[in-house]
Amino acid sequence: MLQLAALLLLNDDPLIVIQKGELPIVISAPHGGRLSIPDCPLRTNKSLPQFVTVLDTNSDKLAEETAKELEKLTGKKPWLIVAKFSRKYVDANRPLEHGTESDSGKAVHRRYHDALRQAVDASRSEPGALLLDFHSQGNTKDLIFRGTANLRSLKRDSLRDLIEPTGFLGELERAGLKFQPKAENAEEKEHPSFDGGWITRTYGASSERGINALQIEVGADYRSKATVTDTAQKIAQALKNRVLKN
Repeated sequence: MLQLAALLLLNDDPLIVIQKGELPIVISAPHGGRLSIPDCPLRTNKSLPQFVTVLDTNSDKLAEETAKELEKLTGKKPWLIVAKFSRKYVDANRPLEHGTESDSGKAVHRRYHDALRQAVDASRSEPGALLLDFHSQGNTKDLIFRGTANLRSLKRDSLRDLIEPTGFLGELERAGLKFQPKAENAEEKEHPSFDGGWITRTYGASSERGINALQIEVGADYRSKATVTDTAQKIAQALKNRVLKN
């Protein structure tokens, strides 16, 4: 009851969108927010590892639209944790000590991961459990880079359902989305800049919590105002068809 009460309280947080799930699908988007954090200074310490402050444009919108479309298809909600705060203040895809430079920023970082841990812990033992972490990239606009820490964030017995031609990514390719690595080359090395971030590695299959975790870095052609809903519909349909077991 205490965990549920805490989660319901977090639902009133203006800086984080949190939706309690009924499906074992956890959707995260840590870099799409634009809001400032009261009494929180901008991040300026460029000596920190992987210091980046740029916006992942429309990654939040794509995550939220995917959650809506999945609910339409299944009648049930996935878990949804989306940052509305700007990455200029807090980077929730970094360890606490690298993701912000103030106590107020640390409090927001903790709230994001308190919610994400609750979602993962509630889902990880269920058939088809998956953490899907949404990002955007400007490297190649008609491509989605897969990030799994070169498969370490996935359980070996889940590869067929998730990243091989008969699985989740294979269905998305048949729906017109291009991936790197391609589903037919599922065990190929991932792009070193997009091979899975801190969230994927912290919650993924090789971690203590051990949920299947998949990061997607989405190019502009698939997340523009004109295309974001179509992409979300395709992702939701593939989740229903290839990941969920019931």
